[in-house]
Amino acid sequence: MVALEKVSGDLKRMYEQFHIRPISELRDILPRSRYLDMSILIAHRDLDVILKEKTWAIVSGRGPSGPLHLGHIMLFELVAWFQRTFDVYAFIPLSDDEKYVFGKIEDLEKADSWALENARWIASLGFDPKKTRIYISSMHPWVYKYSIVVSRYLTLSTVKNALGIDDSKNVGIPFYAAVQIVHILQPTLDFGFRTLVPIGLDQDVFMRLTRDVAERLKIKKPASVYVKFLPGLQRVPMSSSAPETAIYLTDDDSAVYRKIMRAHSGGAISTAHQRYQGGNPYDCVIFEWLQAFHFRTRSEAEEYAYACRTGQIICGYDCKILAYEAIRQYLR
Repeated sequence: MVALEKVSGDLKRMYEQFHIRPISELRDILPRSRYLDMSILIAHRDLDVILKEKTWAIVSGRGPSGPLHLGHIMLFELVAWFQRTFDVYAFIPLSDDEKYVFGKIEDLEKADSWALENARWIASLGFDPKKTRIYISSMHPWVYKYSIVVSRYLTLSTVKNALGIDDSKNVGIPFYAAVQIVHILQPTLDFGFRTLVPIGLDQDVFMRLTRDVAERLKIKKPASVYVKFLPGLQRVPMSSSAPETAIYLTDDDSAVYRKIMRAHSGGAISTAHQRYQGGNPYDCVIFEWLQAFHFRTRSEAEEYAYACRTGQIICGYDCKILAYEAIRQYLR
């Protein structure tokens, strides 16, 4: 998520090998939005195909093991934007089963409790209640039924490679691959809707697996859009086990201020050095968070990046205070 698009080596490789295309190719058929301007949406597979369908669905889930943070909310706001913009259905599985089999939570009851709490926040983001289904995975018998069907089209070696697991893991983990595929394909299996799934590039191996299963089932293959996710405040992935990496919806003003002030930035070693040398907005978590929660247009972000590079603004005095105020207002 940078003001000026930069295509990484990984993205170029995926363009070449896996039929993923830059989202910029669809600017003429997509409505202008900050998701394009801020390079939050960076690539797609078959988005142009699904946009030609009369009715389709977007699918994005959450593994409930704790409170939601702003990274989660950013993704579900994108899902809600797609629903509003294209008047489509949204399916949101809350994967209590995933968190349990991966050992992220001690029992299903605890995961279900978090799922209900998460669902309330997600539902508040403006989804159309007539076209939205939020459900807890383990509570629906059809998830198991379809997972059995899907499992016949998966080999253990394929799943192990896709998930990066070895023989030491419990058997629930490879079986969960079938469950997750069902979450993606259920709108197609039950209603004939092709689905769109927003994911990170590192998750595409699983998307390719899902498309292979869809082909074998002789149903429509899901499309995908690739999202540049919000980085953790310390430049590591956000995690419930490391609260300082994220800002949660339950954080008060003092917690938000503390976390922002301790966040990784692209500033110089001192104020004097930054005035003289400038900062580096492309190695700055704060700048990326401003793109997500403050800047409304690409030109606004680029002007701010220029001011940073030329030493006109200082991290601790300007950027972090601006980020704190933007996020504080957002949480209200």
